[in-house]
Amino acid sequence: MLVHATGTSSVWFRPVVPELSKTWRVIAFDRPGWGRSAAPVDYRKTSIPEQAIATAAVLREQGAEIAHVAGVGFGAVVALELALAEPDMVERAVLLEPPVLDTQTEATEGMSDDVAAIRDAAAEDGEAGVWELFLSGGLPTLGAGAARLGADADPGPGAAHTLLVELPAVPAWPLDPGRAGGLEVPVVVATAPSSPPLLVEAADALARRLPGSERLAAERDGPSGLAGLLRGP
Repeated sequence: MLVHATGTSSVWFRPVVPELSKTWRVIAFDRPGWGRSAAPVDYRKTSIPEQAIATAAVLREQGAEIAHVAGVGFGAVVALELALAEPDMVERAVLLEPPVLDTQTEATEGMSDDVAAIRDAAAEDGEAGVWELFLSGGLPTLGAGAARLGADADPGPGAAHTLLVELPAVPAWPLDPGRAGGLEVPVVVATAPSSPPLLVEAADALARRLPGSERLAAERDGPSGLAGLLRGP
């Protein structure tokens, strides 16, 4: 099961699906509001648990009782929540650049700056202005690494709105020590060669919080790096 990041869709995984399909049955889907997946009516708020529930529903609809779940960015946090909430469904979780920043004091100020930038962009150019700000790297904390999306960014008509719905979800997601300590699923926490320092620090901190997790560095950027993590050594 492949869970995409904010700002893109399942298309991001397309280059590696043929290779991964030689070993596994591959399920790559569009989360609500991205790609070919319509956003719910009056879509104004979401949460990581809600996204994990939707992911579990796709697995059940596809008749998959258990899966290796690999997520990128926002999708990595969804994959971790699924591993915590539904451990019987997750064989292993691979988390590439999970933006869990709650232990980084410098991220608090960065988020405040990003929120101010979002308000200014929205006041000037609406949702489209925030979308362009995100893709240009103008949200270095809430949108760390987004400037790398380029042609992989979701061009759909609902993308700008869905971005605004999703941005608050990870900062609002609590990972308390008791819950993290009870993790039953093998987890890989990974970064890529191009990962911003903020996401590298976040990955290091998250790996320390998850007992038994493995901290790895992908050899390549993009979907090929994720494929390498799934294959293992």
